[in-house]
Amino acid sequence: MMIDKFQDHYDDHEVQLLSIQTESSEWKERLKIINTEIDFFLELFSSGFTDELKLKINLEDLQYLKDQLIGVRKINEIHLKTFQEYNIKQEGLKECDDVQCENFYLKDHLIFKKTLTKHFKVFRELKYLIYKYIEINPG
Repeated sequence: MMIDKFQDHYDDHEVQLLSIQTESSEWKERLKIINTEIDFFLELFSSGFTDELKLKINLEDLQYLKDQLIGVRKINEIHLKTFQEYNIKQEGLKECDDVQCENFYLKDHLIFKKTLTKHFKVFRELKYLIYKYIEINPG
């Protein structure tokens, strides 16, 4: 029953482990989605749509956006690889039986979280810039 799940009691270690696992799973999905979105934008920019529509973007700006996307893609690939290593390393948290051990893994988690949060923000800002430039001119 669903009510039984709410009545279960988890100790601090189990709650921390569940939180880290949930957050890590979300990071993996976001990193994969970023690659998909970058592929979409690069394909769109290479499709010639700028010639067919009157857009508020010139070729120089278009090339700048492509270069930025390619740069973010490279960084995203590094984060995906680092995530795999991080995920393997975090398996050790399950074996911890003291606070010092848990703090080691928690510190590693928080550092990686800060890095990914910054990466996700950079990509959101780039998408905003893309959306700003892809406004269709009336006419």
